[in-house]
Amino acid sequence: MMGAILSGPPGRPRRRMARGLGLVLLALSGAATAQDSLRCGNRLVSIEARMAEVLAACGEPSLRDVWSHPAPRSGNEIAEIEEWTYNFGPNQLLRLLRFRHGRLRRIDADGYGFASSHPPACRGERLLPGLSKYRLLASCGEPLTRSRSSGYRPLRSRPRGYGERLPREEYLSEVQREEWVYNFGSHQLLKIVHIENGRIVNVETGDRGFDPP
Repeated sequence: MMGAILSGPPGRPRRRMARGLGLVLLALSGAATAQDSLRCGNRLVSIEARMAEVLAACGEPSLRDVWSHPAPRSGNEIAEIEEWTYNFGPNQLLRLLRFRHGRLRRIDADGYGFASSHPPACRGERLLPGLSKYRLLASCGEPLTRSRSSGYRPLRSRPRGYGERLPREEYLSEVQREEWVYNFGSHQLLKIVHIENGRIVNVETGDRGFDPP
């Protein structure tokens, strides 16, 4: 299940430039250093919290992204990872919460949030590597087409000492790949956006777009 819900009060004009700069820098540099806890109002959620506990403290996220991966050995499809995005408005950072098997495993930040009445404008030149899927959806909406595939890739380094015999899956990391195609009209080329694990990794141009009938 996936959908975008934008929320938060309008930003203050005198802070708009600073917030915009912070958004760009953080978006391009990737998620900030992971944290151990997140405060929602007067409640605190920590690593290992259940999904239900996070919902009780923070409410429904702005975006739920479910990643389904084939098991390395059997090939059977499993849906064990979810990434939730919380947009608390322009004065707070976006929060990315990663769950595995229903438990909170990681908390990251992704630049400053924004108000639902003032989402970022969609421009082809802003579709840069590192941009999160939530920001892409908020500014550009649903793509013309989308496709996805899932699998594993080798870790850059062995998780334990050299020579130890481990199950194959312990040498692999999950990767969710998606291809989104945007049509910006007959005066522009189609934009083909490649996404891995919720972030843009590459953007290509296709044939000339078209005007809807």
